[in-house]
Amino acid sequence: MTETDLATLRKQLDVVLFDLLNECGASRCTMRLDDPSHGWNVDLVCAEAVRPGVKSLRGDGSIDQRAAETVKWMAKNKRILVQSDIINNPDPAPPPALMAAYAATAQMLGPLLAQDGELRGWISLHYIDGTHSFTDKEVNALERARQTAAHLVGL
Repeated sequence: MTETDLATLRKQLDVVLFDLLNECGASRCTMRLDDPSHGWNVDLVCAEAVRPGVKSLRGDGSIDQRAAETVKWMAKNKRILVQSDIINNPDPAPPPALMAAYAATAQMLGPLLAQDGELRGWISLHYIDGTHSFTDKEVNALERARQTAAHLVGL
């Protein structure tokens, strides 16, 4: 893949996340993917959409993503993880830095699975302004974004 093709792919994924951000009213949406052919690793976001004033996760690889309990849960369950309150009811527990450094208070994670069912990455929605009761509409929006992103990256 050329640099131009990779830049186009990143822009397409950013649009998917921006649409998801707006549809769900989230604070931040990110995508992480293990894909050596694109030079991507889940410890760094490969696409992101953030509201004005919300801290970006781009370029921050300080969290060992694969060690996170939330990621282990997705690898095992292979479905969307909904967490309405990660401060008071963090089960499974997200990385502490997500809450401390990035102010997340609620989140949804949608797994990106290879054809063999291996967890290759995920899309996350973060809310930073308190707990959030997720609706079926929001879960369905994440599912659509997950399917679109998986198609774009060839999963």
